[in-house]
Amino acid sequence: MRKYTWYISFLCLALLSLSSCKDQLEKEKWKVTLKKDSKKPYGTYLAHNSLKLFFPNADVKDLSSTMQFGTMEDGMMYNSNGTSLMILTGLRFNVSEKEWAQLQAFAREGNELVIFSSYFDRKILKSFNQMKQGGGEEAIIFDAQQLTENKRILSLPGNMVSRFGHSGRSLNGYFDDLSGAYSHGANIKQAIEQSEADTAVAATDTTSTLYSQGAEDTTVTTDSVISNAEFEAEANQYDEDVSYTLSDTLSYADGKPNCLKIAVGRGHITLHAAPLVMSNYFLLQDNNINYLASIWGTFPKDVNKIYWDDFLIHTGIETSSNTLWNYESTRWALLLAFFVACVYILFQMKRRQRIVPIVAPLRNDSVSFVETVGRLYYNTGNNSNLAEKMVQQYLEWVRMNCYLNTSRLNEEFVQQLAMKTGKPIDMVNELINMVHEVRLGTAIIDDAYLYQLYRAIQQFYTNEK
Repeated sequence: MRKYTWYISFLCLALLSLSSCKDQLEKEKWKVTLKKDSKKPYGTYLAHNSLKLFFPNADVKDLSSTMQFGTMEDGMMYNSNGTSLMILTGLRFNVSEKEWAQLQAFAREGNELVIFSSYFDRKILKSFNQMKQGGGEEAIIFDAQQLTENKRILSLPGNMVSRFGHSGRSLNGYFDDLSGAYSHGANIKQAIEQSEADTAVAATDTTSTLYSQGAEDTTVTTDSVISNAEFEAEANQYDEDVSYTLSDTLSYADGKPNCLKIAVGRGHITLHAAPLVMSNYFLLQDNNINYLASIWGTFPKDVNKIYWDDFLIHTGIETSSNTLWNYESTRWALLLAFFVACVYILFQMKRRQRIVPIVAPLRNDSVSFVETVGRLYYNTGNNSNLAEKMVQQYLEWVRMNCYLNTSRLNEEFVQQLAMKTGKPIDMVNELINMVHEVRLGTAIIDDAYLYQLYRAIQQFYTNEK
């Protein structure tokens, strides 16, 4: 019974783990990323790849996620062959003074800047005298009524009957004009509701009239908001007042403007308060692709360069490292330096040490010792004692080097010693006879005999070397 209990417990634990992993994968799948290479519901793979359909002559370049717009290159700012379009997509867009000045200068050169974001930096909103309302794209909608409204929340100017939306996260972001240009927002919504009850034509005429009364030729001037010295100097270069004209409203969210196109010099800055209109999930539902097509249709036909940046969250904090990274030549130099450093470290990982000196082979010190002692005995004239010491040393050498037993110095020993040393058997036999004579004391050991014994033994030692 215990065995089955253990199996059941293990199975339950495995099922819980799989369920937890599935929930985590599901959450990850529905996470808002707005990344161009993401095919998940809230990625922007479709919007990014559809740019070639709307701007067939344009070259699309993806900007780095760490891009700092305060250091834009001249090639981005000035386009003599057509119009450049910069698309920025994310949830929170903060900018430094220098970045905002450069982005405005980019538009003044006759280019188009489009920002899809749920949150805009106060510098941007103050420049255009706007206030951002709604949002909450990161929260999941559970209310059934809110989901129903979210499916039909978006509309286009001139056609308030056709509605766009999705059954996903919020699309209710919109702008409030602090100067009162949109004071008729409630009337617009009222007119839309009336148009649905009446006819589409009447609705279109009413809303167009209402909007033209509130938004036509609306000019918002920034006085102390733009304090950046560089921007002021660049503004004077164009001999223009630092002012912006609201040229068009490209979209509404529940009757309130959520996409503003503002004239800046020779170009425009377009702000969209619902960034999820760029998501795969939005574009795959119903006819929402027509919504995006309507917005892109308002841009010049001569767009030949498109810059795309899916920042998600742009901090606006300038760092020297990011500034250097934005320049292609500096970026490659840093990468090359990093590669060289890695190669150097890889080859230096081997332990380094001093050169080991060549050590000369050890000499036979025992033989040297015997020679020294032998000279001592020879000088004292004790030839018999010296001969015995020489024989003892020789037999010790035979035992250590030839591995022979020296207890019996017979004929068999002579043959084995001759084989081991490679000496002629007569030479070995002569030396062994002298050894017997010294050990038995039968020889007259004078200087000549001692020298003969020394020479016979030395031939064996020399052979060793």
